[in-house]
Amino acid sequence: MNSLTNLSTETLYTYMRNALRTANTCTGHTKAHWGYVRANQYRDELNKRGENLPDYDLSRLFVEDDGWQDQQSALGVYNGEGSF
Repeated sequence: MNSLTNLSTETLYTYMRNALRTANTCTGHTKAHWGYVRANQYRDELNKRGENLPDYDLSRLFVEDDGWQDQQSALGVYNGEGSF
């Protein structure tokens, strides 16, 4: 993966959402694992830029986040740019 620092904040949000959507809905364990890895990387870079996103591991199930992850995933595209 190339340096995330060169990507715009808007692009990072798109990539994070696409990675989440793909990881949440795919049937392959490897694809899901690497999708969450990427989603966490994008989220971490966004937080470095001052965004206030949850810092739990996005691969965890049953997290009390008021539906944040589901909302973000719904905005993504399966196999969209930035996903695994």
